[in-house]
Amino acid sequence: MNQATDPLTEETGPGPSRRGSRRMKLLAVSLPFLLLLVLELVFRVAGLFPDTSTRLNPVGFAAGTRFFSQWDEEIEQPKPEDTLRIFTLGGSCTYGFRVQRSFSDLMVESLGEDGRRVEVINGGYPAFGSHRVLAIARRAAEFSPDWFLVYMGHNEFLENVFYDPEGLVARMEQAGELARSLRVINGTRALLGEPVNVVRSQLPAEFFGNNNYPLIKSEAEVSLRMALLREHVMRIVEVGRQAGARVVVVPAVPNLLSPPGDSVHGPRADVGSGQWSQLDHDADRQFKGRDWQGLGETAETMIALDEHYALAHFWNGLSLLGRGRIEEGRAALVEANRRDRRGTRANPAVIETIRRATADAGGILVSVDAVFHGPLEAEFQRMAAGGVRELFVDHCHPTVQGHALIAAALVEVVTSDKAGRSSTGSPGTSPGPDVPRR
Repeated sequence: MNQATDPLTEETGPGPSRRGSRRMKLLAVSLPFLLLLVLELVFRVAGLFPDTSTRLNPVGFAAGTRFFSQWDEEIEQPKPEDTLRIFTLGGSCTYGFRVQRSFSDLMVESLGEDGRRVEVINGGYPAFGSHRVLAIARRAAEFSPDWFLVYMGHNEFLENVFYDPEGLVARMEQAGELARSLRVINGTRALLGEPVNVVRSQLPAEFFGNNNYPLIKSEAEVSLRMALLREHVMRIVEVGRQAGARVVVVPAVPNLLSPPGDSVHGPRADVGSGQWSQLDHDADRQFKGRDWQGLGETAETMIALDEHYALAHFWNGLSLLGRGRIEEGRAALVEANRRDRRGTRANPAVIETIRRATADAGGILVSVDAVFHGPLEAEFQRMAAGGVRELFVDHCHPTVQGHALIAAALVEVVTSDKAGRSSTGSPGTSPGPDVPRR
């Protein structure tokens, strides 16, 4: 101790003035947060600046991208009077992949029977998912459409439009969701204007496919993709409505009798023991020999060992069909499709997302699932006998007969619409779906 200092006069603790200073600093720091909290509560009670956290950043395309540029020359504007103008939108099924006549072509024949001037313009293109269908819907909206008829669902995992669920962009999207859930943030954005530098996927104009199988890498990716799909479906309906068009959405139908493209074992499966190779061999032999009981027993063993293995559910479905248990067989085949990681045909998550989004957006939902899968038993018998199936040419693309089923369902909707308009619309051509150009 310094001897020159009187110990009785030493400062042994903070005085009143120092404690008051600390309180003022604490109040100064906390006051802005308290003010923000009060504003947040006021905005919520008043219903101002609603939560937009469910909105995903839209997928963007490279500068200058312009889909179906040939429409400028091929579609007459303004639309001639008494013309019904229909755009069909989607991927390769809408395009008419592997068939001579698509449902678009077949609709022209049916709708034109009464002498009315009808245009069915094919806006489908192979490998295009909902993000590209939305862009084409916006393009079609420029041409006074009366109807958008959308058939899609097979290509939602094909293009890399979303991101590694653990990656930077996904984390930024999660942070954005939190920010968009706060009314104070939304109010500030409304006053300052929307930012132009939002994170979005900038894609090239052309896309021809993706062979990096399996396309479905994880369940987390499925959730992100379904959120994006929902947003696209709802915007397609909105775009059509704003253009004065009725919007019909048909979830694409998968070929349940096509085997899974990628059966991935679950984390607990012992794939190194050699048992799985023997089970796969037994199942293939039993199917070829039409030993449906034996195939069922093998499939049940597979499922007991690893319920994640899609091919096990596929074999189980075929065995049930072979024993005449049709509905059980159908359910097993749906489960096989759900667990298939290939990602090149509509699975139950995709179909249900399209259904709900269409209903929530106020679009017209049309299902052709029953007309395709109603003849499942007969198609199975043709398959087991090694014959040609009538409704699908592969895992998802319909035959001409399958296209006729889609066309019939859509024609029924269009012709039964009591408010069907003949607005001012262009010559009844169904232009071939040329490559989208810039």
